[in-house]
Amino acid sequence: MAAVDSGGVSGEPRGSGSPDGEGASASRRSDPADRFSRVEAAFLHERFADFERGVLQDNIILCDAKMGILVAFAGAMVIYCIDMAGRTGALRGGSSWTSTAEAWGYAAASVGFFITCAFALAAIAPRVRPHQDNDDYVFWGARVFRQPLGPFLKEMHALDVEAEHENKLRHLHILASVCRDKFAHLRLAMHAAAGAFIVLVLVELARALLG
Repeated sequence: MAAVDSGGVSGEPRGSGSPDGEGASASRRSDPADRFSRVEAAFLHERFADFERGVLQDNIILCDAKMGILVAFAGAMVIYCIDMAGRTGALRGGSSWTSTAEAWGYAAASVGFFITCAFALAAIAPRVRPHQDNDDYVFWGARVFRQPLGPFLKEMHALDVEAEHENKLRHLHILASVCRDKFAHLRLAMHAAAGAFIVLVLVELARALLG
């Protein structure tokens, strides 16, 4: 009888465990997979951020190269147009309407090329943000980089992964803004250069035909 009493619960197979135990063991089995998925997602996110930074930097470098060529061309054209405007008035005495028109045409072209240079130089100029926007860990003018070496190292070592990633994304946002500004100035500079070049070509044609 005692054996029957003690075996009253022996009908359940041993080791079946409770539902909570099964959930805990399943959670333990899935933990490595979850951790791997999170690490993989973070790695891919970092790779995309690095890729986007490279794309933005390449566009900024390309825009600056185009602006450098445009500044050299427009600067030479400004000098040429000013020189030709003076020569036209000197050679023709400044009395005929053709010489006056040519001089004004050269002057207008020189103004257009000067505007081109102004927009191009504005795009090439470095973007320095106000001090209140410099509280990050990427921009070279940020507060952290202006500290002595000791406090700088201490603060940088205290950064966690999330803060580093947030600063990288913030830097991408700034680079995108710089890229937009540069290409907006490039469009304006190209339009000004095109208008000035058309005026210069018309003046040169008129000068050749009316010689």
